[in-house]
Amino acid sequence: MKRKPGTLEGIWRPAARAGQILIPSLLVIPSLLIFVYLLFETTKLSREKIRQQFATDSAAFIQMGDYTNLLNRTAYVNGAFPYRIFKEAYECPSPETPLQMASGSGQICPYDMLYAAGLFPKYTGDVKGQQPASLDDKKKWDIVYDAAARPEFASNPTSKTDKGVLDLITQDQGVKIMIEWGTAIGYYKFYSQVYSLLGQVEESQWTVFDRLTESFNFFRKSYYLNANTPDCVKNPQTCGNDGIYSSGGFNATKLTKGVNFFMHYALKVQFHAKVFTGGSLPPYYLGKTNPPMDMTSMSPDGLFQLATVTDDRLKKYGNGLDVFQGWDTPSNYFNVDFNNIGKCNETGRPCVHALVTSQCPQLTSAGNNCVWPAPTPKYQTRLYP
Repeated sequence: MKRKPGTLEGIWRPAARAGQILIPSLLVIPSLLIFVYLLFETTKLSREKIRQQFATDSAAFIQMGDYTNLLNRTAYVNGAFPYRIFKEAYECPSPETPLQMASGSGQICPYDMLYAAGLFPKYTGDVKGQQPASLDDKKKWDIVYDAAARPEFASNPTSKTDKGVLDLITQDQGVKIMIEWGTAIGYYKFYSQVYSLLGQVEESQWTVFDRLTESFNFFRKSYYLNANTPDCVKNPQTCGNDGIYSSGGFNATKLTKGVNFFMHYALKVQFHAKVFTGGSLPPYYLGKTNPPMDMTSMSPDGLFQLATVTDDRLKKYGNGLDVFQGWDTPSNYFNVDFNNIGKCNETGRPCVHALVTSQCPQLTSAGNNCVWPAPTPKYQTRLYP
């Protein structure tokens, strides 16, 4: 039949075929819904992983800060503090005047005499007769003992090294220098007071550090507050155990006094000086403390001298401690077991990793030892992914 002119007969009508869109809709709409669910579940999983990473990073950084504080404060006690104290107390011409040589051939400053006896360290760039050098701009603080008098401290001791008898004024100095007995007693009192105080400071620093790292509570508490996992809520005493007990982590490289952290002492102190006899001849004789003064009567360990950390521990802290913290993935719409699929070998379940260090940038390549020798208090806590 021919279409009549001016009519719409035979032309396609969209309304008549509207049902055709139902067929692709049956495929597209469910796929879209599945995609939305997938996006939601992926976001939920990613959000939890990011939260776990942040919590672990924060906990590791805070806990490593205890190590950085101890190393820096120990470096101050070992070097900068005694150097400045004795420099300001005994340098010539102010406040001290030089001592005369017995031969009449010259003079010697009490500061130089006591340093030569090995009583305290000083900066190798120290300028005679001037104020203590400012070391803030120095990359390395070369503060050392006289190597001839204290060879045991020429390098980093590998074990506890106590001095049986410390000569405050050596016999040779007592003979060659006009040092009077009463003046020598004054030197002894000041020296014992200073190093007794330094020993108390270091002992206090160690006590605080030991308590903070006994069960690594800073790590546990920080992780608990930021991660807030069900395991931590139920068992706060074991919260963060994965990170603490990681291989090569905090617990495996713990500092222990007498094993890899040492405090060295002088057990006895003696000195030689001239005792004047009045008008009789000879006018004086060489006196000596007999017996030497027992420093263990003041403190059970003796008179503090130095604190050190073994090279292997310092190097490890410079290279970094590994923290593998496990966590449980939330359930998902598709019932995929990510706890099994994504588990780490270190924890047996999904985990995040942090590498945290305590580095002395000036001497990192030299074993990361800025504690002794060259005590340089510039350790920094650094976090690596």
